Amino acid sequence: MKHFLLLFFFLLFGVAVQAQNSIKADLSIYPNPTTEYISVNDNGDAVGFIAIFNLVGKKVKEYEFVKGESLFVADLAKGMYLVQIQDRKRQVLKTQKMDKR
Repeated sequence: MKHFLLLFFFLLFGVAVQAQNSIKADLSIYPNPTTEYISVNDNGDAVGFIAIFNLVGKKVKEYEFVKGESLFVADLAKGMYLVQIQDRKRQVLKTQKMDKR
């Protein structure tokens, strides 16, 4: 139950921040589902960091974002993950679900 509440809070927080940053609604990760690499669609220059969490809320990977580079995720186990797109001040811009196959 504790893990469910943590996940609910995490998703709720991501949605609230996303609503405040509607200008940055064009941020997304692709391809989704993925097997080896993901990329971030960032039309502006807002993204600074990418954090990947399992569904229990544990951070499993973190990257400093460099525009145009792909992020290696092949070492993650198959399953669902939450990808947080953060700015340079580590404020959450968007949280997106990712299916790793």
